[in-house]
Amino acid sequence: MTFADFALKPTLLQALDESGFVHPTPVQRDCIPPSLEGRDIVGVAQTGTGKTLAFLVPILNKLQPRGRVQAIVVCPTRELAQQVAGVAERLGASLGVRATVVYGGTSLAGQRAQLDEEPDIVVGTPGRLIDFLGSAWLRPRWTRWLVLDEADRMLDMGFIEDVRTICARVPLSRQTMLFSATMPPAITALADQFLYEPVTVRVSQQNIVAEGIEHRVYELVLADKPRALARLLQAHRGEKVLIFTATREATSEVASRLRRSGHEVVSLSSLLSQANRERALACFRRGEFPVMVATDVAARGLDVTDIDIVVNYDLPQTAEDYVHRVGRTGRAARNGVAISLVSPADQERVAAIEWLLGQPLPRHELDGFRRPAPRVRRGAARRKSSGAGSRQRRKRRTLSRRKKRSR
Repeated sequence: MTFADFALKPTLLQALDESGFVHPTPVQRDCIPPSLEGRDIVGVAQTGTGKTLAFLVPILNKLQPRGRVQAIVVCPTRELAQQVAGVAERLGASLGVRATVVYGGTSLAGQRAQLDEEPDIVVGTPGRLIDFLGSAWLRPRWTRWLVLDEADRMLDMGFIEDVRTICARVPLSRQTMLFSATMPPAITALADQFLYEPVTVRVSQQNIVAEGIEHRVYELVLADKPRALARLLQAHRGEKVLIFTATREATSEVASRLRRSGHEVVSLSSLLSQANRERALACFRRGEFPVMVATDVAARGLDVTDIDIVVNYDLPQTAEDYVHRVGRTGRAARNGVAISLVSPADQERVAAIEWLLGQPLPRHELDGFRRPAPRVRRGAARRKSSGAGSRQRRKRRTLSRRKKRSR
């Protein structure tokens, strides 16, 4: 099947072909036809499955440039918003469709100037869209399409009330498309409230992670993780590596330690200004710095296709986030490696990841590093000590308490 089977505008088909998009992915194949009919859509699919084209192709095919905002796309992060706007600009250029992006962390004045140029599509993060909605710069009365991209991520980041506000301000006559990797109750409730008889598309979980990704788990004592990371990077010098940490502070700490070890590293977290974040991404994308340390802000929307290795220095909170992280490698039919540094406290998370993937994660060892002893639950330890001697001690304690009460 090709995009030509959707009976799209010739100019749009040509733009897709020139951008290298010939065969639709499963989520595109199933979402585009009902979207072209004007139906509301709920698309449930993991990152890297092609959701951006699943909503942009129908919009671009039907949109007639009129010098007013006709489509609003809401994204959780600046990076994803920039990526979506870039695709819309590239595909829409030959159609006369203009797109712009708005997000926090930069001056309002510059983005007002962009909105003054009357784009057809506005892509933005929730807070900045609310800043503009209803103002002279962004009037939603002509908006025909509203897209909520990575809805579960917006929930995780605390944006759900902002998203509700945006949905309430855009005219009810719109077509709404909601895309999410998972459907927790809050996102299901959001869809029930703001979408009208949506078509639900679920991409099969069978290929939840690209087949070209090799998974490795290194079980380590927590204190050994910094040294183990340095050893692994030394073994993979010259390859492009993305390292995930749990917190912004850990990102800075790990990056500093690696620099002292002689590695060329950049970091990416919300501690950086927008200008510094864009500079760091550009350096990593060009390969000037082959290693990037990041929080989950980079897990979605990071438009770098040639990452060789993803390292989970800290395991993510959820199994779904593991999929989002490791999906940064093994893209565009390339092979990749997903490495996780695991301490005894992480075993339950590892089990959840294995359950979601439907396969065990292979364990590996690093020479010179001791493997931690298995964690024993306190209850299990008590049960193991409950032999004859233990029963005698409990009996003596009971008799002693009875004697005290009888005095």
